[in-house]
Amino acid sequence: MNLVGRYIFRIVAGAFVIALLVLTGVVWVTQALKEIDLLTTQGQTLWLFLYMTMLALPALIMVIAPVALFIACLYALNRINADSELVIIHAAGTSPWIVFKPFVILGLIVTILTGVISLYVMPESARTLRNTIASIRADVLTYIVKEGLFTTVENGLTFHIRDRNPDGTLVGLLVHDERDRKKLMTYLAEEGRIVRTGERAYLTMHRGSMHQQEGKPEEITVINFDRYIFDLSNLTVGGGEVTYRPREMRMSELLNPDPKDEYYQKFPGKFRAEIHERISSILYPLAFVFITLATLGYPRTNRTGRGNSIVLAIAAMAILRTIGFSASNLAAREAWAVIPMYVTPLVGIVGAAWMAFGNGQRMALIADAFPTLPKIDIDILRPSRLLATISEAVTDLMRRGGVTGKGASR
Repeated sequence: MNLVGRYIFRIVAGAFVIALLVLTGVVWVTQALKEIDLLTTQGQTLWLFLYMTMLALPALIMVIAPVALFIACLYALNRINADSELVIIHAAGTSPWIVFKPFVILGLIVTILTGVISLYVMPESARTLRNTIASIRADVLTYIVKEGLFTTVENGLTFHIRDRNPDGTLVGLLVHDERDRKKLMTYLAEEGRIVRTGERAYLTMHRGSMHQQEGKPEEITVINFDRYIFDLSNLTVGGGEVTYRPREMRMSELLNPDPKDEYYQKFPGKFRAEIHERISSILYPLAFVFITLATLGYPRTNRTGRGNSIVLAIAAMAILRTIGFSASNLAAREAWAVIPMYVTPLVGIVGAAWMAFGNGQRMALIADAFPTLPKIDIDILRPSRLLATISEAVTDLMRRGGVTGKGASR
């Protein structure tokens, strides 16, 4: 790239990094709040909490990166146009490729980034997250269950212990199992211990009673026991291999699924949809780049035209991604939906590139042909202008509503 290209690339690349960090941070916080119960109810460390939420970042970045790139391109093109740099470049008779090249290069970089994340990093992080959750459940009574607290380790399964001896003996044990809504079981024992046999784990309870309720609430059967064994294998990794969902599978596993896999037998369409979603999502960064180049890649001399172009670009991006998500969801049920998963971003790339390189100025005319589009004053985004606009709007509303003295007299 020449000097102009490097200058534009620095602007758009810097804007992309900032947009990516901000959007990822906001979405990561919302995801982290969903896992806060690891600290509040399950007694896990802050490091484990951060580790598990960080494992969700690759899946978020895969979706956020194209959007951050789109925002960065809008910002960079609007900035160089507002500073009259875009006008000067075109007035000098230079080729549009001089301006477009930095955006296309960054688009290719983001395409490679999303491809690596989609095809390798995201499934590996999802697998690690699944294994981490399984590891937590593996030592459910050793690490999660705290003395004096009722801890739900699985929907319908609650543990409580009064104390824990140094040798690992659990004193004052209660287990309430309502996973089978037709048969509620409650176990009370003076003490218990965890026993591991090979890959299986059991909770042995001594000197206690088992309360079984079937049918009416008053019909409770009480059975006293000296020793009772409660199977914990379904809560541990050792109970069998960890079952991965399509989102957590490697591409090789998706392309060659195990015919005996129960989940594959029930939902074969989800495997198909996941394969094509990972591949088709790689095309969206370039589609978003060419959309911004087609709408804002040529100089605009009035703010109204720039505002219409921005609205047109946002609408095109939103429609394109909405169709893509809809096709991906539909592909889990209908095989033909795979076609629009690829056609949608390819149409965006080819159509927007044709408008940008061959008829970019016609796209500007299209934006000007919609006088009903919202008139966006770019300077209104500055804090001082934004506050002044809000103040003027509130004053106008008060005047129209008769709140001010003049309004009341009228």
